[in-house]
Amino acid sequence: MTAALLLLAATATPPAAAEVPPGTPIVSIRVLRDDIFDVSEPATSSWPYRWADHLHVLTRERFIRSVLLFKVGDALDPARIAESERLLRGTGFLSPVTITVAPAPGGAEVTVHTHDEWTTLAGASFGLAGNRKHAGASLSEENFLGWGKELAVEYDSDSVRNTTTFEYTDNLFLASRWQLALRYLNASDGKTEAFGLQYPFFSLATPRAAGVAWQRATLTEYLYATNSKAVSGTTRTSGFLLWGGLRAWGGGVTTNRLSLGVFTDKAEFSNWRLTDGEPYPTPAGHDMQGVRLGWDHQLDRWKVVTGFRAWQRQEDVPLGPNWTVTGGASAPAFGGDETRVKVDAGFIAGFLSGRQYSWLNLGESVRFDRGANDNQVSHVDFGTARTGPVGWRGRISVDLGHNLDGDRQLTLGADTGLRGWDPDTFDGTSRAVANLEWRHVLTGEVLHLGVIGGALFADAGKTWAPRVGPSTEGIRKDAGIGLLIESTRAAAVSVVRVEAAFPDHGKGPVFLISSISLF
Repeated sequence: MTAALLLLAATATPPAAAEVPPGTPIVSIRVLRDDIFDVSEPATSSWPYRWADHLHVLTRERFIRSVLLFKVGDALDPARIAESERLLRGTGFLSPVTITVAPAPGGAEVTVHTHDEWTTLAGASFGLAGNRKHAGASLSEENFLGWGKELAVEYDSDSVRNTTTFEYTDNLFLASRWQLALRYLNASDGKTEAFGLQYPFFSLATPRAAGVAWQRATLTEYLYATNSKAVSGTTRTSGFLLWGGLRAWGGGVTTNRLSLGVFTDKAEFSNWRLTDGEPYPTPAGHDMQGVRLGWDHQLDRWKVVTGFRAWQRQEDVPLGPNWTVTGGASAPAFGGDETRVKVDAGFIAGFLSGRQYSWLNLGESVRFDRGANDNQVSHVDFGTARTGPVGWRGRISVDLGHNLDGDRQLTLGADTGLRGWDPDTFDGTSRAVANLEWRHVLTGEVLHLGVIGGALFADAGKTWAPRVGPSTEGIRKDAGIGLLIESTRAAAVSVVRVEAAFPDHGKGPVFLISSISLF
């Protein structure tokens, strides 16, 4: 009998860890921080990995704690635990992130486990999209001294202009929830300056927010025809916004926010000409000054997935539905040139079934001048993707333009999803493109630095109502093959695409090298 009891005790399933009910007081918060490489593992114990960890400044524990939406003494709230995970991943340099809860004497112990990624980038860059190339050099740090501050100096040269850009972003300005953003761009044809300081709705429960933003720019802008500059002219823009917001009605997973502010939006155009020197109708400018009102509706419905845009990185995808609507009214009484109303709206919804994630994004931007709807663009983007190491994905994207301002066009080419043609090949004031792609991971993590995969794809697109060049004149198609390289230890989602696309007119392929995700 004794032997039988001992045998049963040895083979019995151990009890599951006790769950901690919501509302339990938090008595302790532990923060576990992993560096880029685990040098205690034989595979990553050699000197290159040790040097990388030595050169990298580990994210400060104080910074991690400052992002959390809970503290010792608070009642345990699973929603705030999940949102804190999203905020930490949203920094771009912490992945994976997990927050777990365990019973402790007198309440609950919360453990925050983060993994740092490489954030210092110094070197040269190169991009290729058909016959349009860009090259540059940059020095950037996305997690300066481990405090989450971003510094960047970049030089870039392409067919449009040469630019030198300086940027500084501090999402915990003066150790607070205030965020500071500074940007200065000095280009061969002008410059851009921008400043922003805000106390944002950093979480769904944040009761109030406020901010101020200012920008001005002077640049030479272009309209394109068959991948070439067809029209050029000087554009001067400036803007200012002072706003405040309150968390309004809602409950449970629902959050509604209202914002109110004053704004200015000014645009001036001059010296617009065709490339042969002949005059081109100068776009009409505007001087808007007035009041802006906004409504933001958010549902706390998110899912964490891997294998969406990158194979190994955690990504938070929204299920929603969420939407945002802002409207600005300008009038001579406020200092504007005439009565105008500008409306911007966005909607996003997602659905996750097993490994299949589908999404619907809608957007609307319109300005009402003297009762007419001008510069209107209606956007629809619907897609679905099989997450994980292998699977199909596809999307349909449509932009419908109406009475666009004279400085705008909606072109189609390799940079907008029709990869078999050079960027800005087809002119239009409306466009539609469809993409179908099959992806397959080919390797594990190579040298603990990256994952390599392959892709087969097909695209189809159409533009209409052209402005300065030919449209697609029907539906144009292409098919191609690509190599995808995910940098598994770098900050943010980084997948380099090396692709060759064959257009339907039978000519040679168009080659693309880019780190920007198509969808």
